[in-house]
Amino acid sequence: MIAPAIGPVIGGILSEYLTWRSIFWFLTILAVIFLIPFAIFMPETGRNVVGNGSIPPRGWNMSLLDYFSARKAKETSGSTPSQTDLPPKPKLRFPNPLGTLKIVTQKDAGLLLFFNSLVYTASYLVIGSAPYLLEQIYGFNDLQIGLCFIPFGFGGFLAPLTSGRIMDWNYRRVAAKLHFTIDKKRGDDLRNFPLERVRLMVSVPFLVLGLLALLCYGWVLQVETHLAVPLILQFLIGLLLMACFNAMNVMLVDYFPTSPSTATAANNLVRCLMGAGGTAVINLMIEKMGRGWCFTFVAGVCAAFSPVLWVLLKWGPGWREERRVRIEVEKESR
Repeated sequence: MIAPAIGPVIGGILSEYLTWRSIFWFLTILAVIFLIPFAIFMPETGRNVVGNGSIPPRGWNMSLLDYFSARKAKETSGSTPSQTDLPPKPKLRFPNPLGTLKIVTQKDAGLLLFFNSLVYTASYLVIGSAPYLLEQIYGFNDLQIGLCFIPFGFGGFLAPLTSGRIMDWNYRRVAAKLHFTIDKKRGDDLRNFPLERVRLMVSVPFLVLGLLALLCYGWVLQVETHLAVPLILQFLIGLLLMACFNAMNVMLVDYFPTSPSTATAANNLVRCLMGAGGTAVINLMIEKMGRGWCFTFVAGVCAAFSPVLWVLLKWGPGWREERRVRIEVEKESR
């Protein structure tokens, strides 16, 4: 979440003093630099390869640090792990995107993905339209526009910290109310635990306050107030809407605890498609509707679909349990 603050600032500096092409050269160099510590230190985490971390990785799954550690252990002990101690070598297979699409078709996950993407799009419409509006209203250059992204980025940086701590507190509160024992070592049996209440109830106040900030943001731009006002509102939007977004992200992973990466991929697919569509038309909407009414419309759409959270609170636990039972039956039949 630091990227929305740092990226535009660096991009603004490069674009202002070099050319826009330098941004892509910078990203290429940065990616290569990132790969060096990644290849050296990044451990393998795939459970089908290393289990819970107790099984040593092999072959291309080893980082350089793992390789030298294994080599040193071999030289010290003079032996290698028995093949019976290692899991079968995973077969190379082409990634199947159908698993991601299958999540979209689930009743609870599909509704959550849709509404989560609306909130994501609403927050990113602020960022997508910022260069156009800041240049139009305040006459800023690329560097000045880039610096104006800092408040939103800082709010986005605080969002997961804020929502995460509140969700942890709410989890403990609900657990104590239900006399539910929290087992930090072995993990909790969450089959009958009201996860929807723990996660989604946290997102509601963030959503309400975030949409109010979005509504005010459009109208302060309409009357062209002092720059400090829209920047403060950008910070609040980044904090509140992204905190709501993060709380719903956690709920989505809770829906699919055995395949969190697939759930995250489905989330990225839906939110990025919707966000791309929104940012493609936001400047046209502002020109046709005006700044105030445009962001009023965006906030209104999110508010109109907010009963999705109530639906998930009421019927979500039952849908989640149905899916868990179905998955267990499928495993037993194999």
